[in-house]
Amino acid sequence: MLDLETIKLALENHKPKKLPLNEQIPGAVLVPIFENKNELYLLLTKRTEQMPTHKGQISFPGGRKEEKDKTLVDCALRETREEIGLVLSEIQIIGELDSIRTHTSNFLLAPFVGLLNYPFVLNINKEEVEEVIEIPLEEFFTLDNWESNDVEIDSGIHTIWFFTYKKWVVWGATAEIIKHFISMLELD
Repeated sequence: MLDLETIKLALENHKPKKLPLNEQIPGAVLVPIFENKNELYLLLTKRTEQMPTHKGQISFPGGRKEEKDKTLVDCALRETREEIGLVLSEIQIIGELDSIRTHTSNFLLAPFVGLLNYPFVLNINKEEVEEVIEIPLEEFFTLDNWESNDVEIDSGIHTIWFFTYKKWVVWGATAEIIKHFISMLELD
């Protein structure tokens, strides 16, 4: 069974690959994990249709780095606070994953894994977040929940991953981040 110590150890031993920032917009996301009744969950959000990019998509809390953000971790934590109301004292950053480029919105994202103190209270920004989704981490290891399609974007062929759980479909950069994260973890 997957536990927090396994995750912490995997992140401790991981040296994140940093892609060079060219014409992309720098940004960061929080990959929030929490434990409830001895089961680990990922917390995701469904963006509203009013958002300027990635309308209606399921994503991690995060966004564009602003001048007031000293670091990309600060960006991920600020965006998390703005979107779902979690504050720094409720989050323990336990590692960083490989940076990732979004294909359509031109972001270069730094994903940070954060352990949430459970139970937590959310204060959802209804202009940005339509719904908060909690998915058991074990579900991401079920191969039947995953599929991929090759698509032409920017004159190149890219593999786009799709993860389906109940009524939700996670795809694009968020699915790629999850795919990378679970590849670092070994289940017995």
